[in-house]
Amino acid sequence: MKNNESIGLHRLIILPILFLLAISAFFLFHTTVVEQQRLKTVKQCLEDIRSDIYRIAEKETSSQKSYETGRLTSLIEKLKEIKADSPFYEIINSKELNLIDSADSFLKASTQLGSTPTNLSLSALTQSLDKAISEALVSLNDKPRASIRSKVKIEYSLIILICIFILIQYFVVQSYIKERLDEQCQEHEESTALIKKLTERDSLTNLPGRKKFYTEADREIASATRYSSDLTLIKMDIHGFKDINQKHGQRAGDKILSRFARLVRKNLRRPDSFFRVGGDKFVILAPHTTIENAEHLTVKINKLLKMDKLASAIHLEINVGIASCEKDDTSETLMKKVAAALKSSKIRGAGAVAIYGHSEN
Repeated sequence: MKNNESIGLHRLIILPILFLLAISAFFLFHTTVVEQQRLKTVKQCLEDIRSDIYRIAEKETSSQKSYETGRLTSLIEKLKEIKADSPFYEIINSKELNLIDSADSFLKASTQLGSTPTNLSLSALTQSLDKAISEALVSLNDKPRASIRSKVKIEYSLIILICIFILIQYFVVQSYIKERLDEQCQEHEESTALIKKLTERDSLTNLPGRKKFYTEADREIASATRYSSDLTLIKMDIHGFKDINQKHGQRAGDKILSRFARLVRKNLRRPDSFFRVGGDKFVILAPHTTIENAEHLTVKINKLLKMDKLASAIHLEINVGIASCEKDDTSETLMKKVAAALKSSKIRGAGAVAIYGHSEN
């Protein structure tokens, strides 16, 4: 929740800043492009004026000059139209350069009838106007270009800031996404572990099931074979459990199974493993345990059942089959041996204990 609020706060702060910076950069870019275009237009206008005054100066009659003077008039008017807020206004209308006045004087002189004095004055005006145009071009190359360069620098700075904020936003979001993915992975792992645990354990008795038994049995058989140690398997079956279910109901039957599992589990040694492998069938995998010790354990369990109020009230008894692990045994063969022993126990009746391979079986 805190991470979501943090991301929301970052978006509220960074995204508006990014938007403002982007608008500012776009505006500066637009004004820079417009200024560069205007500068180019003004410089071209001055170059055209210079070309026209020399053409006019070379021609003698007004009729010959009419086209150039008309064009020159148009170019001068274009310079006069430059607004006061333009960065070129001060240069074009500078009193030191006297560009506009010189252009007007030249235009006035060029429209007079050709005579020697007029031609001489026109030549002088041409030189004066050419000088003013040259100085204006130099000024235009310096001052406005400096202004444009300054704006370009600001524009680059804004672009760098935008990149920085984008990186900040990227890393913040990436960090959040990574954290969320890690959380989801952890949740998935926990869910998988829980599902695995639930599939391996019986929900009623909270005991490991048949699948877990075979895994544990294979491991214990391998250990017993390697170290030549005893390993005994005890299989128990609640005698007449089907009749108990029919007489007292399924809920009572479930309660008996849960009570029996809890009672046995509390009295097992630490190395022993206890499993529910069927409806009312339970298995104890007892490493480092002889057949005799396994018999003592089953006797103890029967005594505990007689002492338990619920078990004694319904005369609960168990049948037990015992089998020991021998060379070349597997979990499957060991389970078959103990199942055969349990079958023999059931034939004998309630509370009987049968050991696989003994002559009395």
